Amino acid sequence: MKILRPILILMFFSHLSFAQTPLNSRLLSLDEIKTQANESLKSFTERTGVVSNFRSLAPASPLGIWGWNVGVEVTSLPQNTFDILRQPFDLPSYFPRFHVVKGLTPNLDFEASLLLPRFVMGQNALPQEIRNIAVYGAGLKYALLREEEFPISLAVRATYNRLYLSFFKSDTYGADLSLSRSVKLPIIPLQLTPYAGIGYMAINGVFNKSLIGLDVSQIHTLQDYRYFVGMSTKLFIFNFTSQIDVPATFKKIDSVSFKFSLEI
Repeated sequence: MKILRPILILMFFSHLSFAQTPLNSRLLSLDEIKTQANESLKSFTERTGVVSNFRSLAPASPLGIWGWNVGVEVTSLPQNTFDILRQPFDLPSYFPRFHVVKGLTPNLDFEASLLLPRFVMGQNALPQEIRNIAVYGAGLKYALLREEEFPISLAVRATYNRLYLSFFKSDTYGADLSLSRSVKLPIIPLQLTPYAGIGYMAINGVFNKSLIGLDVSQIHTLQDYRYFVGMSTKLFIFNFTSQIDVPATFKKIDSVSFKFSLEI
């Protein structure tokens, strides 16, 4: 119970950051999607795919076979994410997700995250058309180099992410390469681990055929590279990680993420 208490506190604060932004109670109309051109549907796929994409929020160094990390992640959410609905409404500033990482071997980590806002905010807190939004993702990270043997850690990662809405779903497949180096401060048991990397993502969005026009595409496939930098700060078993993600060509979808977690 002592270990679970900090996690529940973190989830409570994430709930506050999510719920403090007032939402427009006016109902939106999915009929608006039928008036959208291919370019608008493509832009919607791009924004939602990038924003919801799975983020590891971890340096290149592995946790080890007995290691684990569990906590809450929040990622900034652009206000125009759901502009396809043509009805302006307020959105939360951040996406809260439950995040867990478990070491499988000395070099291999399994990572997973889950977002279900209706359970965090309440069933009626979101507009009807996005009330059933769900996002889940996972990844496998393999350390090619470890700091125990080399000056830096170097890792490759493969990821998968699914975004689900009543009128749309997208699958995002990704891969990235990252490097990191830990620095332990004297006297204070504080460990800082800056990291950076480059990744690739392929987004495959599919709209509900009955809700779009006859002359537009149901499937939109996009791809892009992304750059990311972050910092992991560990004090005893408490970990705070921040990360900035910047797509190479998708414009104005930069995001900032934070993760509060327990790590052993």
